Amino acid sequence: MSAGKGNEDLRRIKTRKALYAALSSCLGAHYFGKITVTDICEEAQVSRATFYTYFLDKYDLLKYWLVDLWSKNASGNGSYEQIEKVANYCIHENKSILNHLIYRADDETMDILFEFLLSTLDLTIDKNDSGEEYPKKVVLSNFYAGGILFYLGWQIKNRFPENIQPMNIHFYDIMNKFQEWKSEEKKL
Repeated sequence: MSAGKGNEDLRRIKTRKALYAALSSCLGAHYFGKITVTDICEEAQVSRATFYTYFLDKYDLLKYWLVDLWSKNASGNGSYEQIEKVANYCIHENKSILNHLIYRADDETMDILFEFLLSTLDLTIDKNDSGEEYPKKVVLSNFYAGGILFYLGWQIKNRFPENIQPMNIHFYDIMNKFQEWKSEEKKL
């Protein structure tokens, strides 16, 4: 009986990988807003019913795809230098995908990208003893994540100019300041 379960798990893993690859392929050629679940299913060679077994919709797939893309490339000590290195690699290896994902993105896509940045860059907001978020931290976290999305949009608009550092050193400085401030706020 456990052999059957192992085959089922392997099948689920392969199906997820096929759907991730299909989304990557579709994003390489089309804007995310134009991609349909049918397009993804045809590319992955799975049925729509199979797709909906794994994901609620294309936005749900996008959330998991981003995490998968990041985890495939992220390794090391988790420092911000390492995060910057991985981000640079992901940006330059996936220029057309980023272009099709960010350019003309709808609100839901931007929200997913925004939340992904907040979690990936550890811009989470701690809560005080009464369970409320610290308003200053919410504003600063949102400002930082929004700045990164704007910067990526600028790079896309300018066709990823080679003469600038992909993730400007100022972002790294701002991130360090944010982490220092976040640590200081915990002491208060």
